Amino acid sequence: MARTMRTFGVTLAAGVAAVGLAVLPAVSASAATAVTNDFGASLSVSGPASVITDGSGAVNGVANGTVTVTGDGFDGNAQGRGFGVYVVYGPKEADYFTNSGWFGSAQWVSKSAFTASGGFTTTLNVAKSYTADPHHTGDAAATVNCDYDATKTKAANTALGQYQCFVQTFSAHGVANDPAELDEVQVPVNW
Repeated sequence: MARTMRTFGVTLAAGVAAVGLAVLPAVSASAATAVTNDFGASLSVSGPASVITDGSGAVNGVANGTVTVTGDGFDGNAQGRGFGVYVVYGPKEADYFTNSGWFGSAQWVSKSAFTASGGFTTTLNVAKSYTADPHHTGDAAATVNCDYDATKTKAANTALGQYQCFVQTFSAHGVANDPAELDEVQVPVNW
């Protein structure tokens, strides 16, 4: 079964341009806008300092640091195994579901840690660039630069070592859910 995932916008930036500040209303540090997939699983990301939201699911925040990730409505029971979900930060490459080497930060949230509504809260470290784990990616300790340039093609970005990075969730331990996207929520992180 082919994997597809809906994307939503989150921007964590070292600085927000004056134009961005003029367009986006500021809210408190604890504010975050929930993003919901087609199956009712929602994910929100809040930053360690002031956060700016545009009201459509995009969250803009600060540079490298720790973000709080809160989920609700997750199943965590792929193939009846109850393994929960992975919450990760990094690019969504073709082998993202089985290749942990791409991720700069990851947390496993077991189903037993979910609330009755399929909820959880965890933290992830986010960084503009980090070194990929060569034991998992098969690459020689590649640098993952999350400074993706949306004006270029994916191939042009990849040639420059630039990747679109995400805070994302998916079924844990390589076990596919049915439908595959049940526990998948993807929030782009733009620097």
